[in-house]
This record gives sequence, structure tokens and C-alpha cells, in this order.
Amino acid sequence: MALRLGRLLAPLARAYAGVLFCESPWVGAWFAAITWWSPGAALAGLVALVAAAFWGRLLSLSGPGEPHLLNSMLVGLFVGAFHTFDLALLGWVITAALFTTLSTQWLAGLLWRWGKLPVLSLPFVLATWMVILAAQGKIPAAMLPSTLAPVTAVVFTPWLDNFFVSLGWLLLVPYPVAGALLFAGLVVASRYLALLAVAGYLAGHATLLLFDRHDGHAIGFNFMLSAMALGGIFAVPGRASFLLAVAGGALAAWLAVAQGALLHIFYLPLLTLPFIFAVYLWLGALSARATATPPYLTLEHPTAPEVSVERMRLAQTRGGDPSLPALQPPFYGEWRVSQGFDGPHTHRGDWRHALDFHLVEGTASHRGTGFAQGDYYCFGAPVLAPTAGQIVRLRDDLHDVAPGEADVANNWGNFLLLRSAFGYYVLLAHLRQGSLRVQVGQWVEAGQPLAACGSSGRSPEPHLHMHVQDEEWPGSPTRPFHLTNVLVRRDDSTEFHLYHLPPQGTRLAAAPRNEQLTAALHLLPGRVLTYGLRIPGASDPRPTQLRSELTLLGQSRLVAADGSSAAFVETPTVIGYYDRQGKRDPLLDLWLLALGLTPLSAAADCWGDRPALRLLPLGPARRMLVALLRPLGAGCDSRYRRTWDDAAHAWLQEGEHRVRLAPRVEWCATTTAWIEPDQGTRRLQLNMFGKCWEAVLEECSWVGEGSA
Repeated sequence: MALRLGRLLAPLARAYAGVLFCESPWVGAWFAAITWWSPGAALAGLVALVAAAFWGRLLSLSGPGEPHLLNSMLVGLFVGAFHTFDLALLGWVITAALFTTLSTQWLAGLLWRWGKLPVLSLPFVLATWMVILAAQGKIPAAMLPSTLAPVTAVVFTPWLDNFFVSLGWLLLVPYPVAGALLFAGLVVASRYLALLAVAGYLAGHATLLLFDRHDGHAIGFNFMLSAMALGGIFAVPGRASFLLAVAGGALAAWLAVAQGALLHIFYLPLLTLPFIFAVYLWLGALSARATATPPYLTLEHPTAPEVSVERMRLAQTRGGDPSLPALQPPFYGEWRVSQGFDGPHTHRGDWRHALDFHLVEGTASHRGTGFAQGDYYCFGAPVLAPTAGQIVRLRDDLHDVAPGEADVANNWGNFLLLRSAFGYYVLLAHLRQGSLRVQVGQWVEAGQPLAACGSSGRSPEPHLHMHVQDEEWPGSPTRPFHLTNVLVRRDDSTEFHLYHLPPQGTRLAAAPRNEQLTAALHLLPGRVLTYGLRIPGASDPRPTQLRSELTLLGQSRLVAADGSSAAFVETPTVIGYYDRQGKRDPLLDLWLLALGLTPLSAAADCWGDRPALRLLPLGPARRMLVALLRPLGAGCDSRYRRTWDDAAHAWLQEGEHRVRLAPRVEWCATTTAWIEPDQGTRRLQLNMFGKCWEAVLEECSWVGEGSA
């Protein structure tokens, strides 16, 4: 019964939290309690919220995040603050909730199709105006209080009082103490959003002073909301997005001056209109950019700034630049980069983004004297498709030049031009005469043999040239790209890179998939892994489970017994975990630290990753220190090594996870995973601060399809 009641109340509490872009229902409950500082407004807001939930359920109009709840609650708060609560007001509130629910559904779809813009609080503004116009009310544009009693005595300092009063106006509690309590809840939810609120208010207040305006206490929340939305919710936090937040607060103040003068004619209040316009102007302009540069927008998946920073950190570590084409090595075995980007010979100007490859044994690229083409190890070696696509141009009739010579009249020699499924073109040049196995118009798969390496064109010695371009004729300007799923040879190891741009001299190969390792780490939907988990201080291990599920949207997730979970993706060469959600769980966090990014190639000796610091088993004091020093969270500098242990008949995957919080403040944890070909991940271990956490597999079962 209590669980069912909690599920019903959680969306209502999150509606209050969403006013300041928070997600926690506990923070929402705190905000809801503060609204009772103005009892009439609080009662009307609650009625509107319940009415909106009813209308949404009745009409099946509840969308993602249920923004109609937040907007309806705001309408109720405003109307209740300036009118006595009676049956007439009850009718207005319920009707306004219906209007808000319908308009939210319609506007959300329209704005997303129009420019991928969020609906924000636009339905609240429209619904409130409709109520005022219908009631023929005359409320000043600055929302000067009538039934709300202002506080004239200084509670904190004059500036702090004005700041807290401005924040309180958002929930119709324009009092210093009420605003301070709201700000405290915001700090608990997100210290970075709290910082943005202060920065936005300062920027907006300074802008008002330029217009010789000193009445910003009733509209100052617009400056705060603009900065929070632009700098922390719809953009990944960083220097560029912080400047955007400040600019958004200033723009909202300028819009408040202009819009206030216009709306005063019609006796309509500003409400959150300056905030809405400021956010739409900035997001609309930035989303139309041709290239992905800071500030990076998160319009499709807006979330708390701490979460978006963690996602970006993990994506940059694992995926490099998502705007760059990712190509597989176009050869078998291990080759060396003889010339990289901005190479000293021919990779200059418009053709600076290119890679040249050749085969070496030791330090030599050829046997004997090197005077003959056949002396070179790469001459005649197969050339593979670096990506799937269609052959659009080719040439196969030019002779291979002798070593030391060059056909400058036919710079690219024999070549293939492949158009990928993403629209860019890949050029493979200096191919051997008569070696092409494909024709124009033919579709090829990644890794498919296409031709042989040669020395045609401007090729003083046999080698393979590869670059990416945007046009369909050879010689077009090149564009940056990187390689994917590669093994880089080091002095004493082979390092795996999910994405890599190799410098000149790098020896690399494609990462071959190991079927036994893949089968051991594969998680079918519905698989349940039961481990005996031993934690420090406990005498006996306790059984706990991890379950693989497939969500309705087709996402694979690993779910712990307490409901916390992480998504994972398995490709032919790697399995990676991300999007950690829910409260701390020792087994799930141990799993993510030890196996968060795992190549499926047994040839991979070592690699790196950046798992979140919050996966470490930190006590309350250390978590508080992290919150103080790293308000946006931090990642571990993790290095992994994997070897085969004959005695254990398992791969030992060892990880070292270092965190440097400040000078002389560095923590280190180590993990070990025993991966058996038959049983999978049989054992996990974590050591930190002289303590050991260990999980041993007890049972592996299956409970059906495992759909969530």
C-alpha cells in the first residue's frame, strides 16, 4: 500500500522539483512544503496539480516528464495567490488545468518539430493569461503583491534578501526566509545549478541597472532560470556553457524590460516569458550550427548538470569526437603509420587529414635492397573496406612505379572512392594495377577485401593512403577522422583503443574478436547472476543478484536487486556500460568498475577508461569531501590489464583506478575480475583503503525474456 502511494505521489512531488530543474521527489516535497508560506496559493496549486494529473490520465495525454503537471501547478499557485479561494476559484483552477494539459501536449509536439525546443513553462504563461483575460483582472506587469504581504525589514543583507525574494516569487512565496529555504533545497539537489542561479541573477540585475531599473526583485527568477537552463540543463557544463548562462541571464533582463512595457498595456504579467524567450533564442540559434562545438547541447536528453558531465566525460574517453567519421583499419595484421595528419611530405594544406600505412618487420619496410616492388612487405597485401558503403569511383589501369620514382601526373594512382552510409567519402589510393575486386555502384561491407596495396601514382615506395572527404572526386579537401577498434603496439604490451588517431610511427592492427571471451561476457535478456557478496566488517557473504533486462525501447540494462541499473552495449569488438542510475549498490558498482569497458579481443593487453568516481565505496566523510572539491563529480583515471591465467583457467582483468581530488589528496582502488570461458565472470574483487569487497558467482539462471 505504501509503495503504491509512493508511486502516485512521486510524479506530483517531481512537478514541484521541476520548477528549479530538479528531479528528486524529496526535493520536490521540500519545495511543496515551502509553498504553504502562502496558504491560498499553495492550496490552489495543489488542486491544479491533482486536476492536471486527472486530466492527463483521463485523456491519456501524459508525456515524458509530464510537463503539464508542473505548468498546471504554477497556474494554480499564481491564481490562488491573488484571489480568495472559493468555489469560483476552484472552477477556474480546474478549467485552467485542463487548458494547460491540452496546450502542453500540443505545444510540446509543435516546438519539437519546429526546432527541437523544450516546452518549458510556456503553457503556464498562456493559461494564466487566459484566466486573467477571462476574469478581466488587472494585475500589473511586475506582479506587485496585493494579497501577499511584503517583508520590509532586512533579514540577511539587502542583496541576499532581494535575491531570495526574487527566487521565492517563482513559487509565490516572495519572502527572504522562504527563498533561502528554496535555495537550500536547490543546493542539495545541484550545487552547480545553485551557482548558475546566482550568476544569472547577477547578470540580469546588472543589465537592469543599465536601463536605470531597480524593480527586478519580482522578475529576477527569470534571470536565474535562464542561466540554469542554458548552462546546466540544455548544455553540457563547461566554460562555454557558463558564459552562455551569463549571457542568457542578461538577455532575459533585457527582454523583461521590453516585454513588460508591451504587456503593461493589456494588464498582463510577465510571469516567465523573459526566461522562455531567452532560452528559445539561444537554443534555436545554437542548434542550427553546422558543426558540434562547445557549448554542446543536450536537447534530446536534458538532465542534471552532474549527469551530463559524467556522460560527456565517458563519451569523450570511449568515443572520441562523435562528429568525426570512425574507420576500421583497412588491412590484415599489423601495419605502421608512415605518415600521419600534417605529415612532413604530402599531408599538407587541403590534404592534411590523411594516413599512410606500410608493413614493417623490425624497423625495415622491405627485404633485400628495396630496389624492386616485390621487396616491400606491403606490396600486394589485401586492402579492406574501412566502412560499409557504395563504390562511386575507381581506377585500375595505371602501372606501379619503381621504388624511388613517382607519377606526379596521376597523384592518387589507382584508387577506390567509397561513399559511406553517413554521406562522407573514403579514398583508398596507390593500389596495385589490376587488383580491384569491385565495380562502380557495388555495395561493400566493412572488412571486405577490395584490392591490393601497390605503388601507383605519387608513391616513391609501396604504401596505402587513406583519407576522408566531403566531395565525390579524388583530390577534394580532406576532413578529420579517426580509427576504431584498434590495437596499438607498445614496447611491452598491446593497447586497445576504441577510437584512436595514430601519430606517425604507430604500429597498429584491427582488434580481432575472440569468440570464447565474447560468449563469457555476453548477457542474454533474462539472465540472472547470483553472487555471494562479502563486504568489509561482515562475517558471511550475502547473496545478491544482477539481472539483464531489455527495456521497451530496446535498451539493454543490468539491474541490481535494489532497482539500480546501468545500460550496456555490446558490439562485435567491445562491451561497454554507461548511464548508471539509482542508489549505490556494492555489487553493481563493483561490476561497473571491473568490467565497465571490456574489449572482446583476447589480444588486447591493456586499455584505459574514465568510470565515475561515485562508483568507489566511499564513506559519508569522503563523499562530503568529493562534493566540496568536485561539485560536478569526477572520473577515475583507470588503467586495465588482462592476462590469461592457466592455473585459474580464466582471464584475469585487473584495473587500477586513481583519483586526484587536490594536491596531496589522491585515492587509489584496484579491481580484479576472473572471466572463465564456461562460467563467465566467476569472481570480482575490489581493494581500497585497506579493505576488500568480493563477489563470487553462486548461480547463473534465466527467467524468460527479461523485458522491463
